[in-house]
This record gives sequence, structure tokens and C-alpha cells, in this order.
Amino acid sequence: MKFREHPLRIMRYSAKNLWLLIFPLLRGISVLKFDLSGIYRWVKGAWLDLAVIGIIIIYGYIQWHFSEISIDGNQLCRKKGILFRMKTVMPFDSVSSAAEETLFFLIPFKAVSIRLDTGAGFYKSADLKLLVKRKTADEIMGHIPDVKKENAVKDIPKPGIVSIMLFSVFFSSGFSGVVYIAAFFFKGGDIAKDIFSIAFEKVTQQAEIIYSRLLSGIPKAAAMAALFFFVMWLISFIRNLLIYAWFAISADRDFINVSFGLLKRRKHRIRTEHINYIDLRQNLIMKICGAFTVNISCPGYGYDSHLPVIFPMGNSKKPGLFVKRGEEVMKYRPARTSFFSYAGVPFFSIIAVSLLYHFSDYLLWDDRGLWKFLAVMAYIPLVWLVMVKIAALLISGITVYSDIIVIRSVVGTVFHTVTAKKENIAMVQINRNIIQRIFRKCTVVIWFTGETPSRYKVKGLWLKEGRNISKMLIPIPETTVDKSNWHK
Repeated sequence: MKFREHPLRIMRYSAKNLWLLIFPLLRGISVLKFDLSGIYRWVKGAWLDLAVIGIIIIYGYIQWHFSEISIDGNQLCRKKGILFRMKTVMPFDSVSSAAEETLFFLIPFKAVSIRLDTGAGFYKSADLKLLVKRKTADEIMGHIPDVKKENAVKDIPKPGIVSIMLFSVFFSSGFSGVVYIAAFFFKGGDIAKDIFSIAFEKVTQQAEIIYSRLLSGIPKAAAMAALFFFVMWLISFIRNLLIYAWFAISADRDFINVSFGLLKRRKHRIRTEHINYIDLRQNLIMKICGAFTVNISCPGYGYDSHLPVIFPMGNSKKPGLFVKRGEEVMKYRPARTSFFSYAGVPFFSIIAVSLLYHFSDYLLWDDRGLWKFLAVMAYIPLVWLVMVKIAALLISGITVYSDIIVIRSVVGTVFHTVTAKKENIAMVQINRNIIQRIFRKCTVVIWFTGETPSRYKVKGLWLKEGRNISKMLIPIPETTVDKSNWHK
């Protein structure tokens, strides 16, 4: 059974040769005179411009014509190339994650994007990506195993609109909003610039009104900066709502189905045996409330445009989201005397800010109001970070079971509870800085297999415990990193 990609793919193949348009552009510049003679010369040579455009389109058509897809038994074959033919063969049994994506403006054309990924391939890139007709997509996806309804897990919570909104609130940021606007400018060009300029002008006008009425006691630059980051956060929030709207999940013992998205509807099929680890993520507020979001590490799931989430927001009272861990072998926790390993940097930063504010009169200029404002703005994130790191000291640890491992650690301000099979551990490191060498402590860093480098570390463990963990997980001599000798 043979297929071709959707005819819209011709435009994608043609786009690779858009650089040829530089010749019509140069010719247009050479005859650019807004008089009758200039217009006549441009029209007279227009056939050359049309010929270049025709060559681009014809080349795209030939590329599309020689790109073939075929299903041969239990494998998918793709051939492409004109002079040099390249054949890709992908067994359906090797597919870790299969995704079906439908953009809203491609629905009238019945065009669907198919992404197939295995444990091999390049960093965060689909091993095979196709744009095909709906009928062809159904044929391809029909050869990939699906969740069996009779074996489906019954007690998986159904994510509702509240779950999606809370997830968008906690995992939106001003920085990601800035990145999104930058991408919007880059891809949209002048149209994006005009739209944003109009919107920014209106926002600025309203901001001036709000500032004059409510915020006149706050430095204007600070108020505008806060408003800017709030707007960027709001953009990120709306974007997350559009990405994760209509979230649905179903699963059996062997496969997980996840679908979400409003403007771009994504439907993923994930093979559970190819999952590297499960990651329950929380921030401090979520930790206090007992809420979490469930993420996984699996080839092909969770690329640049979305997070690898399989459940947006849940709480510990809901069943069906935990892995059976078997018999506990050993549990390791950081020593309570490791306060400064966790909270040392933000703690001493608070002291430094206090000293700077106290001696601000002796600095370059004397403005107690400004220095007080800057000090308060520095205290807020630092105090929050100290609270997070203290919670990390109390919660972090490594638990080893008969066949799996559970790691509780903090990356930045996000708490991670990682559950993985021992066979998915790639490397165990024992790091020791100068202070840790004195007190016979260490940091255990555990690396996992996957398309992207992923590691989780627990600081403040006793050196003896770190060596025991290494021997239990990987019974070979551990990789020891002695940071005290790095300067040599």
C-alpha cells in the first residue's frame, strides 16, 4: 500500500528554494523608477520573475512526487530524493510515541501532521514527520497499537477546566511570554509588528491612567516594569490555555493516549515500556496544597512547543497516578546540618542586601526611597527562595526499591518526585566540593537515559550513603568528581 504526502507539502519543498527570489528582487531594484519607462521595463522583464517562481514551484512538485510512503507489513517505509534516493524504514513495534496534529486552518484541506519517534534519532526532533491526508493518517495510525477500552484504567481522574487553568497559572511566566512575543515578531514580520504596536499603544495609555490614579507613590519605572511582566505573564497564560485546552487522557497497562489543544489539536499514543521516568512536579504553593502535575520522559513526547505533561493538575487524594514500587530497600535523606548546602546562597544574599541598604548613604547617591524600594524588591524573591530551599532540605531524598528508584529533589524553585526503573539509569556521580570533603558529605547526581540530558541531584548526603546508593544502582566503580581540584 503506497501513499504520497498531502499536496500542501509542495509549498514546504518549494520554500527551500526561496533564495532564488533574490534575482527578481535585484532586477526589480535595478529598474525601480516610478515613471512610465521604469514600469514598462519592469513589465517587459516580468516573464523572468514568473519563470523563477515557476522553477521554485516545479522543483517543489518534483520533490513531492518522488516522496513516497508505503506500509509493508508491520513497518512504515519512506523514500525521498530525486538523484539520490533515501529510504527510511520504521517498524511500528519500535515506535515510542506517535502524534497526530491538526491545525485549525488545515482542517478544510483535510491535512494532518504525523510525528513518529523511537528511542533513536536526533536531539528533540521527530524521527519521521509527515503531512498527509486524513485518510492516510488514519491508515498509518491504525497500525500503531492503541489503548484497549476493555483493559483501560478506570480510576484516572479527568482533567477539567479548573485543572487546566491552575496548570496555566502555575506554569506561565513573564519570561516565556517575552519569548513567545519574540517568536511572534520573527515569524509574523511587519504584520505582527503593526498588531503589537497598536495593542502596545492602547496598553500604554491605560497604564498611564492607572499609574496616575492608583500607583503614584511607586517609582514610575518600577510600575511600568511590573506591568510589562504582568502582561507577558498573561500572554504566556493565554498561550498555555490554548495549548492544553480539552485535555483528555486514557491508559491501559501498555499504552497511554493523551490529547489536548484548541488551535492545534494533538493526539499522542505513548508506549509505556519506553517511558524513561515519571516526574511529579510542584512549586511551594502546590506542595503545601498537596497538588502536583504529572510529567513523563518519553521519546517524542514533550518537544519545544509543549511540556511532557500527562496530567495537568491533581492531588494526592486521587488514585491511579502512582507506580507500584514494590518492597522498599533503603531510604536516604540529607543531613539536617546541610542547611547552607541548600539555603546558603539566598540566605547570605539577604544579609548582603541588608548591608548594602544600611550603608546606602555612603554610595554614589543618596536616595533612601529608591534604595528602600530596591531592597524590598530583592528581599521578596530571596526570602521565597530561602523558604523553598528549607523545604527542599526537609523533603529531598533517594528511596531505593527492589526494581525502581524514587528521587525527591528541587531544580530551581520546582520540586520533583522522579520515579524510574533502575535499568533506565545511565550514570551515577558523587560530587564533593571543599566544604563537603571536610564534613564527609557529598552530592549524588543521577543521570537517566533519554533523547535529552536529564539529571537530578540530592545534596547534603553522607559520603558513605552516597557510595551505597551508587553500588546499589550501578554495581561498578562510581564516577567521582572532586571539585576541590578543578582549579588545577
